[in-house]
Amino acid sequence: MAVSSTTGSSSTSTTSIDVAGIVQQLMTVENRPLDAIKAKITQQNTVISDLGTIKSKVSTLQEVLQTFQDPTTFNATSVSTTDSSVIQATSSNGAKVSSHSIVVDSIATSSQFALTGYNSSAALATVDASSGFSLTINGVTYNTLGTPAGTAALGASPTITDLKNWINGLGANVSANVVQTTSSANWALQIGGTQTGLSNAISFTGLTGTTGATPSITSTPVSIAGDASFTLDGTAFVRSSNSINDVLSGVTLNLIKKSPTDSTQVINITKGANTSSQAINTLITAYNDLMSSYKTMTANSSNSTTPGTFANSPTTLSFINQIKASFAKGLSYTSSGTLKTMSLNELGIDLQLDGTAKFNAVNFTNASANGLQDVLASGVTMGRIDGTHNLNTFLTSQVSTGGALDSQIQSQNESVRNLTKRQDDLQTRLNAVQNNLISQYSALNALLFQLNNTSTALTSALDALTNSQSKN
Repeated sequence: MAVSSTTGSSSTSTTSIDVAGIVQQLMTVENRPLDAIKAKITQQNTVISDLGTIKSKVSTLQEVLQTFQDPTTFNATSVSTTDSSVIQATSSNGAKVSSHSIVVDSIATSSQFALTGYNSSAALATVDASSGFSLTINGVTYNTLGTPAGTAALGASPTITDLKNWINGLGANVSANVVQTTSSANWALQIGGTQTGLSNAISFTGLTGTTGATPSITSTPVSIAGDASFTLDGTAFVRSSNSINDVLSGVTLNLIKKSPTDSTQVINITKGANTSSQAINTLITAYNDLMSSYKTMTANSSNSTTPGTFANSPTTLSFINQIKASFAKGLSYTSSGTLKTMSLNELGIDLQLDGTAKFNAVNFTNASANGLQDVLASGVTMGRIDGTHNLNTFLTSQVSTGGALDSQIQSQNESVRNLTKRQDDLQTRLNAVQNNLISQYSALNALLFQLNNTSTALTSALDALTNSQSKN
């Protein structure tokens, strides 16, 4: 107990307790269980974070593996045409290597109109007052009187700019513009479809100025909506667009103009660049990244100066060993109806003593010379156990919602929630203990103060009595 006092015949005696210091020392002991819980929560959060890291890297490995096992990854193609001013083409992975002849008979067009004869952008649009201006797009007719329901009505005596804004506000496949033509007194209202093909044709009625009124307005069709027509390998096709992706698998055709008379274009689809080396190295990188994290997190005092989170519980990440074993099986594929296998070494991957993988350029070159890209393009499976179990399915069982790794993380989170509840409850109790101690020692301090004052008064009285007797 911290108590200070001074006494003397000529000094005032004081006695006090260091309440804050005493309570702090007592609470240090009381707080030990709370400190232990906080340390446990910190440890659990580290475990959760590291499990999350492992889950993320397993997910990355699975994404890379799925790309590696996808045949289209290795079916890169290139496409060219004999006259790019008539037709152009692009291809995606998986397009069949082949050659095709094509004749473009017509290209798809959209409806485009120019209404000229206006003297300014604020010129009246001369809309028919009784029937309004009607615009038909793809079989739907919109009218400035406010039909169909939901269409804004146009006010009386609209200008061509007002009409332009009304058309653009329809949200349909049409656009309008007001432009100056030859001089400051010559303006035009342009109305056009935004999509090609007969099904997207537009038409309009209700501009009285086009029938001889003043000013005299001329409506000129710039282009009429029409479909594209072409003959591919002797078969005739009609499409509403010039961009066509449904006649050659994996190929998009872009029609530019009509073929010259008696002219046939050729589309050549050839095999693209070999992407197998890049895909294999990407797989190695994702695998090694996972193995590196695993090694760090399971390191212990026997092999590292910095033990990992799971140094004392390596079984938490024991599933990584299953990934390693499955990866080491190499790949399986079907050729002429027969299931075949290819080892990692044949593929161009060497497994190192430290558990990582390394690209073997010599073996990869030999495999490429023996048709590796064609094998990969046929579709492969890594770590095959049977028809339904392989490396990919095992990874799914770990990282999917409700999977083994996901369940571990959820379990750790539940543990933290329980510990946090215990921490809160204990903190509430400790606050009450601390407040009680403060009250007790504050009361004791007040009592000592009173006793000190009483002692001082008695001392003064005794001193006075002593002085009185000494004078007699």
